[in-house]
Amino acid sequence: MNKIYSIIAVGAMALMIAVPARGQETGDVAGKWETTRETPRGTMTSTFTFQVEGNKLTGSIGSQMGDVEISEGTVEGNKISFKMVMSRGDRTFEMSYSGTVEGDTITGTMETPRGEVPWTAKRIND
Repeated sequence: MNKIYSIIAVGAMALMIAVPARGQETGDVAGKWETTRETPRGTMTSTFTFQVEGNKLTGSIGSQMGDVEISEGTVEGNKISFKMVMSRGDRTFEMSYSGTVEGDTITGTMETPRGEVPWTAKRIND
């Protein structure tokens, strides 16, 4: 009898590992998100549009300055990371984003040439 319970327990554990919890599915980040971050110039907003294929994250960031493609994006469980390269005149700079997806909210940090900035995002249902 103990052998049967052991087999059932192993099977249940395997199922729990194979089926991620809600909010940890890699596909949950796909779609549009409105982001906000506090800067010395006040609250800044932009729109992230994400696509997910496997653990690869692609998409764009739209702001008052136009759209910028994201690069080097990854999704691991409910963790995301990606980079954005912007140019202004003859200057180019890179920003690295990381965040945690929880349902319809993402919280994270953005590394800029001037330091780390926290950001949040809410899913846009359109």
